[in-house]
Parts: sequence; structure tokens; C-alpha cells
Amino acid sequence: MTRSLLRPAADAIAMASATRTRTRTAAALLLYALTFQLLTRASSTTAVTASPPPAAVAEARALLRWKSTLPPPGPTRAPLSSWSPATAACASWVGVACGAGGRVAEIALPGAGIAGTLAALDLAAFPALAGLNLSGNRLTGAIPASVSALTSLVSLDLSDNALTGGIPGAALAALPVLRVLVLRNNSLGGAIPASLGGLRTLERLDLQATGLVSTLPPEMGGVASLSFLDLSRNNLSGGLPPSFAGMSKMKELYLSRNRLSGTIPPQIFKNWPNLTLLYLHYNAFTGTIPAEIGEAKKLLRLSLWSNNLTGVIPAEISGLPSLQMLHLGQNCLTGPIAPSLGNLTQLVILVLSFNNLTGMVPAEIGSLTALQDLDLISNQLEGELPPTLSLLKDLYYLSLASNNFVGTIPSFASQKLVSAELNGNKFSGGFPLSFCQFTSLEILDLSSNQLSGQLPSCIWDLQDLMFMDLSNNALSGDVLASTNSNLSLESLHLANNRFTGGFPSITRYLKMLSVLDLGGNVFSGAIPSWIGSRLPLLRFLRLRSNRFNGSIPLQLLQLSHLQLLDLASNNFEGHIPCGLTNLTSMIRPQTEFNMRSTMHHQILYMQADFYYADRVDVNWKMQTYEFQGAIALMTGIDLSGNSINGEIPTELTNLQGLRFLNLSRNHLSGTIPVSIGDLKLLESLDLSWNELSGHIPSGISELISLSSLNLSNNMLSGEIPTGNQLQTLTDPSIYSNNFGLCGFPLSISCLNGSSIQTLDRSKEFEGVYVYYSIIAGVVFGLWLWFGSLVLFAPWRISFFYYVDCTHRKLMR
Repeated sequence: MTRSLLRPAADAIAMASATRTRTRTAAALLLYALTFQLLTRASSTTAVTASPPPAAVAEARALLRWKSTLPPPGPTRAPLSSWSPATAACASWVGVACGAGGRVAEIALPGAGIAGTLAALDLAAFPALAGLNLSGNRLTGAIPASVSALTSLVSLDLSDNALTGGIPGAALAALPVLRVLVLRNNSLGGAIPASLGGLRTLERLDLQATGLVSTLPPEMGGVASLSFLDLSRNNLSGGLPPSFAGMSKMKELYLSRNRLSGTIPPQIFKNWPNLTLLYLHYNAFTGTIPAEIGEAKKLLRLSLWSNNLTGVIPAEISGLPSLQMLHLGQNCLTGPIAPSLGNLTQLVILVLSFNNLTGMVPAEIGSLTALQDLDLISNQLEGELPPTLSLLKDLYYLSLASNNFVGTIPSFASQKLVSAELNGNKFSGGFPLSFCQFTSLEILDLSSNQLSGQLPSCIWDLQDLMFMDLSNNALSGDVLASTNSNLSLESLHLANNRFTGGFPSITRYLKMLSVLDLGGNVFSGAIPSWIGSRLPLLRFLRLRSNRFNGSIPLQLLQLSHLQLLDLASNNFEGHIPCGLTNLTSMIRPQTEFNMRSTMHHQILYMQADFYYADRVDVNWKMQTYEFQGAIALMTGIDLSGNSINGEIPTELTNLQGLRFLNLSRNHLSGTIPVSIGDLKLLESLDLSWNELSGHIPSGISELISLSSLNLSNNMLSGEIPTGNQLQTLTDPSIYSNNFGLCGFPLSISCLNGSSIQTLDRSKEFEGVYVYYSIIAGVVFGLWLWFGSLVLFAPWRISFFYYVDCTHRKLMR
């Protein structure tokens, strides 16, 4: 622009001549003057841009001072590298935005990897700061009280850090225009300051998981503008103040996972016409669900899970036309499921589990065509299921377990079904063939019913199936194989049915299998040799109470992940195989609950996690226990009730992760391994009803976890060791029928390492032995002599001739 102005002016001067008028010369001079003035102003403007005002310089210096106090960044990340004295803060500094006059209006550095504290940040230098977001970093220390100087602050987000020192209530209450306060996921601790009730402009308050220990201050009910409040995952106690009804614009309230008690104030539903979400789960609220809940017409999600609520489900809930989630599980609710719940046609999640609901499932449940999650587990519901359940074509999760349902299992039509749990009822009839059509099915639990007939082979076509439990039914016949070799099963339970045939060949295709329970059936034959190579991830193998026979295959020792081996009550014979040290998961103690499988699905635009905790029946301490959840910690071997012979391998004592060992009711001989005391975690040891001999090793007293012991009915001798846990095992029957034992807890005392009574008994046994030996010799001799007389005529004639001669001599 300057050049375009100068060029015409220069041309005008070059063309000037004496003949031109004075007016034209004056015009040229005036043009020069205007050009000079424009250049001067442009230069002045450039100088202003290059030199920011003093206030902006002070803000930049304050940020640089704070940066200098932070720990050095890691080698791969320098979050504040753009903050340099050589550049303008408003122009190129990452996370810094300026407003009018070049003043810092926003500092936004979420997830930038910043460590250190806020103590050196001079917040008073930022009077125009409207937004401060340092969430998702590694900040420590306290929130500085100087935050009160941010009089223009509208939004403060310090969430997901490691801040401590409590909430500076007085400082925050001094912020006149604050609308958003987010401090979630810190370790602030302390109480909720009542002064927060003075933040009249506050619209969003998020203090989730901040370690708060207090009650809910009634003063917070004065924040009429508040529409979002999250105080979940703290240690809050006391009741929900009725004054909270004063938050007339409330839309979302999260108070879950605290220790709140008392009743739910009915006023909140009257005064919160815009309420869309109410989460009060995992608390201790009592009383009934207020009937006034029907006035919250905009309510979308209601979760009262895991409280102590009583009474019936109020009919007024049926009048909430927009309700998408109704979660009332794990309370003490009674009465029937009202047919009017069928009016909630927008309902996606219905959870009424773990209550005391009675009656039948109403046919109107079929009107909930948007339903994806139906959970009625653990109630007292009864009768047959309505056929209208087949109308729920969007169903992902179905749980009707632990009720009193009867009849046949109806045909379900949802091709989206991922989990079906109908266990613990009285369903009868054959296996429902409709389940073979659910190609998305991952969990199927039909255990503990009265199902009969054969298991269809089509069930093995479900390639996504991870968990199947059909135990405790009356299913029979052979387990038919399938040509599908791409199965995902991780856990298979077929126990306590009437299955026959050999070891199910379908299992050779289950390469992901971790739990296999075939106990309590009529399976027979040998364990196949491919078990070690085809089931490499197997951790729990339970074959007890069948008719398996043959020797224990060496290939079992290839299962390095094996934790539980239960072959009890079969017809196995031969020796316990050598190479037990290959069972490496039995060598080291298990310490993690790592047996839970989780499925992730989207429901209501949220990540819904469906999981199952695997379980297995374990016979130990003379009882049967179902281990669920803690199954991952269980390690043991049960070979009892077979015909196994030979000695107990010494290497067995290298399996130091064992918690139980049962070798009873076999034909084992030899001695108890001297190193038995190395099994430090062993809680149950049963070697009874064998042919073991020798002394009980003194190392057995080093089993400090032992609480169940049985060595009865063997040929053990010597003094019973004492000390540690053995002193608590006072039942003498655990050593009974071992005629050579003495010492506590038997009534046979020992002296100088041997028993007087044992010596007397030994002499008695020795005398009895000699006595019976003489008798046996006499009897044998007589039979030998007289047998010869009977069998050999010449001997008989000679004998009688000798007798006659002797008789004649005596008569003379």
C-alpha cells in the first residue's frame, strides 16, 4: 500500500513544470504530508503489537516462574516446551488463550503430563482468567487459597490428579461467577465445605472419588442454579437433606457408593421437574420408594441398587414415559411385578434382582420391546414364563436364575442374546434347541434344573460361547461331537448328569479351555493321551465320581497351568506318575483373582460390562464347597477312592502351592515322604485307608496352615509328632487303626521315644506270634503225618504194625 501511494506522488513531481498552477503544487505537497502521516501511524501500530502491555508481560512471567518450579519433563515428553521468553504467550504458547487487551483468558493443559504442585503459580496475576483446566496430570499438594483471586473464573477443572489437603471452601466461595467446579479423582479428603452453598452461580459440581469424609451439608440446597452434582465414590454418611429440594434446576444427581442412610426425601421429586438421572446405588437408604417419584416425568435413569429399601415397587413408576433404566436390585422389595410396568415402552434396562418379589412374570413384560437387559435373579418368582418373552428381540442379557420357575424354557427370539442365565429353577423338558440359533451367545447357564434327554450337537456350533454350565440336571446319553474346530469355550461344566460314553471327544477342539468339570456322571474308559497337547490352558480338571479307568496318563503332566486335579472315585490303577514338578502352577502359590471373564457391550450409550465369576466344587476337609470368585486361589490334588498303588513320590512335596492333598482309599505303600513339611500352604491332608508304614515324619508339624488331617487306617508306628498346628488337631480318630502309634492325642503315652504299652504290646504280639507259630507247627506236623498215613498204604501198614508191637510189649 505504501508503494502504491508513493509511486503516483513521484510521478506527479516528475511531470511538474513551471507552467502548472500553484494549486497543483499545493496539492502535491499535501499528498506528501498525508503519506508521511500514514507511515508514522503504521509504524506506531507495529510497535504496539510487538510490545505487549505490562499486565500481559506479568502474566507470562508468572507462568514461566511456575514452569521453572516443575520437575523436568521425561525424555520423550516436554509439555511446556513452547513456553519461552522469546515468544509471545498469546501467540504460540500451548494451552494458553488470550482475550481482549492481550490478557490470559484460559489455561487448558488436560493430560499434558505435568508434575509438581500449584504452590508457585501466582494466580493473582490472572484477573481475566475465565477457564483453568489442568485435569489428567500428576499434580500433587494442595489447591492454593490464592484461587480466590480469580474473580473472573467461570470453570475450574483439576480432576484426575493427586491433589491433597481438602477443598478450600472459603477461597472457592469467593469466586462470584464460577459455574463449573470439577475436582474428581483426587485424594483431597476432609469434609464438604458448607461454604460451597454460597456459590449461587454454580451449575456443575463434580467431587467424585475425592476421599471426602463427611455428611451432606444442608447449605448446599441453596445453590438453586445447580443442575449437575456428583459426590459418588466417597465416604459420605448421614441422610439426604430435604433442603436439597431447593436445587430446583437439578438434572443429574450422583450419590452412589457412599454410606448414606435414612429415607429418600419425597420433596426432591416434587421440586426437580427437570430431573433426568438419579443414582443412589450402593448406600444404606431405608424405607419405601416414594410414590412422588411419579412426578419426575423427565426421568430417564433411576438406580437404587444395593440399599435397604422395603415395600412394593410403587405403581407411580409406571407413569414415567421416558424411563430407560430402572435398577432396583439388591434391596428388600416385596410383592409382585406389576403388569403396569409394561407401560414403560422406552425401558432398555430392567433390574429387579436380589429382592423378595413373588408371583409370576406378567405377560405385559413382552410390551417392553426396547428391552436389552432383563435381570430378575434371586427372587421368589414362580410359575411358567410367559410366551410373550419371545417379543423381546433386542435382548442382550437375560437372567432369571434362582427363582421357582417351572415348565419348559420358552423359545427366545433375540439374535443379539449374549448371556442367558436360567440356572437354579425347576425347568423341565429337553435342552432348548432355540439356543443353538443364538450366534452371539457367550454365556449359557442352565445348571440346577430338571432338564433331561440328550445334549444336541448343534450347541458346539456357537463359536463365541465362552462359558457353559449344564451341571445338576438329568441330561443323558453320549456327548456328541461336532466338526467345528474353532470354539471359544473357556469353561465347561457338565457335572452331575447321566452322561455316558468315553471322555468327550469334543473337548479336543477347546484350545481355550480353562475349566473342565465332568464329575458325577457315567463316563468310562481312559483319559485320552491328547489331553496334554490339546488343552494347553487347562487349570481345573474335575473327573471325580465316574467310571474312568486305566493309569493316570503322563500327558497330564504337560498341563503346566493345572491348579486342580480331581480324579477321585474312579477306577484308576497303577502308580502316581513321576514328573509332578512339571505342574508349575502347583509349585508357586496363586495370589490373584484372575478367573473373571468380562464382556463389553454398549447399552444406553454406556459401556456395559457383563462378567461371570467361574466356580468349581472342591471336596476338602471332608465336605464339598463351591468356590466362586476365589477359585483362582485354589490348588490341590485329589486321587482318592481308586486303586492306585506304589509309594508316594517324594517330588510331590515340591508342589508348594498345594492347599489340599487327598490320596486316601487307595493301595499306597511305603512311608510318608520326609519332606512333607515343605507344603507350607497345605490346609487339608488325607492319606487314610492305605498301607503306609513307618514313622510319621516330624516335618509334618511344620504344616502351619493345616486344619484337617486324616492318617487313619494305615500301618504307621512310633510317636506322633507335636507342635504348631498339630496341637489343634485333637480328634484321636485321625490316627485310629495304626496299632504302632503313641502320643497325643491318643491315650497311649510314649516313654523315651517308645511306649511302655507299645513294648508290652510288642511282647504280647511276640508271645502270640510264638504261640500261634507252635500251634501252626503242630497242626502242620500232624496233618503231614496223618496225611501221609491216609495217602500212602505202606506207611499206614507199617505204622499200625508198630502200634500193635508196642501194645503186645506193654501187655507182657
